[in-house]
Amino acid sequence: MNFIATQPLWIAAVILLVPTSLLAMAGPILVRRFFDFKQLRTNNEVAGFKFATVGVLYAVLLAFAVIVVWEKFNQAGSEVAKEAGAAATVYRLIRGIDPEHAAAIRKATTDYLNSAISSDWPAMANGKQSRATTEALNEVYHATLKFHSFGGDEGLILAEILRQIDRIRKAVGAG
Repeated sequence: MNFIATQPLWIAAVILLVPTSLLAMAGPILVRRFFDFKQLRTNNEVAGFKFATVGVLYAVLLAFAVIVVWEKFNQAGSEVAKEAGAAATVYRLIRGIDPEHAAAIRKATTDYLNSAISSDWPAMANGKQSRATTEALNEVYHATLKFHSFGGDEGLILAEILRQIDRIRKAVGAG
């Protein structure tokens, strides 16, 4: 089943829908070929109840599957919004520190976001995680932590930047 989950949506739909539809269409044709109408008529009432039961079970299972997929979709959207919000907050906070340190953090954050879009998102489509994006996030931490002399407010700002970077890390599930 992991094979189907790693395929694009249209390929997965074709793999799942075409064979099952063909099988469903072939079933009545095969039954009619081997059994005449009189034999089928005697089982008509029982078959109706069986089909109704199977139909209800199928509908319930399908509803659960749709709900699970919808929840995962909403969760992914929420995590992306958290990551984007934390990155935007980092950009806003670096205005409060000296320009040299701010430039290094800005560059590392921009490199991380570019890597997330170009490497991590395609990797996630295949159920994996991009190592390059994880390294880029580590560079954001490194750029923030390599400064040793903090003034009064600058230390608080850098602590908040670290908290926001940690929010990014949690949003992408990198640890």
